[in-house]
Amino acid sequence: MQPEGMRTSRVVALALLVGMFFVAQEALIQLASGNRVRLLNDIDVVLRFWVVWAILTPFVLKALRRWPLDAKPMYVPIVAHMSVAAVLASVHSVITLSLYPIARGLFGTVSLREALRQNANPVAFTSGVFTGAFFYAVALMVYTAVRFRTKSAALEAELTQSRLDTLRSQLRPHFLFNTLNAISVFMTEDADKARQMLLHLSTLLRRSLDEEAHEVSLRQELAFVDDYLEIQRGRFGDQLLVRIDVDPAVLDARFPVFLLQPLLENAMEHGKADDNHTTIALSARRDDDQLRLTLEDDGPGVRDGAMVREGIGLRNTRARLHHLYGDAASVQLRPASGMTDSGGACVEIRIPFSEAPR
Repeated sequence: MQPEGMRTSRVVALALLVGMFFVAQEALIQLASGNRVRLLNDIDVVLRFWVVWAILTPFVLKALRRWPLDAKPMYVPIVAHMSVAAVLASVHSVITLSLYPIARGLFGTVSLREALRQNANPVAFTSGVFTGAFFYAVALMVYTAVRFRTKSAALEAELTQSRLDTLRSQLRPHFLFNTLNAISVFMTEDADKARQMLLHLSTLLRRSLDEEAHEVSLRQELAFVDDYLEIQRGRFGDQLLVRIDVDPAVLDARFPVFLLQPLLENAMEHGKADDNHTTIALSARRDDDQLRLTLEDDGPGVRDGAMVREGIGLRNTRARLHHLYGDAASVQLRPASGMTDSGGACVEIRIPFSEAPR
């Protein structure tokens, strides 16, 4: 549904629904009065009234879209709708009251002029005008409520998208600075290694700039991670060991783009063991209807009951997952299990499992 208004079919359905309501009202009144229910006559009289309104729906919608109630100055749409309601209600009442006499004139023995004269009813005309104006007011209120709700949803989605873009942009300069710093170390010491690292960096930047989606497949995210780790292996050499254990069944799962890189960077920064070696284990599995991903290191971890300090990577991870999945996602920072006897930290991420489009 577009913010500008409702579909014509929905206003037609509203008119017919109101018509059926009044048919049921007439039938129940006849039952309560002890009279015989003339259902076919009620349907003929009542639905004739509301079917004509359904036919006039395009004019109703055109007026609703032309003069929304939030237009400025405020009196303009109010005056316009009062005028349009009066005109359409009058036209509708004339058409409705003329249908039966026209049918009598065309198929009966009475002339058309005589049939119209005999069925002229000022009371019915006045009642029809007020009923039609009331229906127009109902259509106006429904349209305005739908319009405001749709605009509100669109603004909320735009705000969420803006927040996600902001969070992601916070990661890129931080990542780029650290990567260029790592490459600069080898510019004079090992030109070949620096060249390889620059090639991996160019791949990362190309993917980072070209990727507009906030979710990709886990397979794509791991390819990005692999280029990033090649740069870091060039920097740290044998001091860095990364083990990746991912169930092939989850490789096509949806995953937030660029989510793992800042977490890996955080693990490298805070997960150094006493001998300056860093071991990181990355695993991904499906757990019922969730994708469960863990990232463990063998660093200091929890000492004296204090948790590992959360850096920009973990803070942004929490914020991004909240905006993407709400309460359906979780991030838990806890002691690692099984890495070393001395400690270690583990980040566990759970998000709803669904496969990315191929």
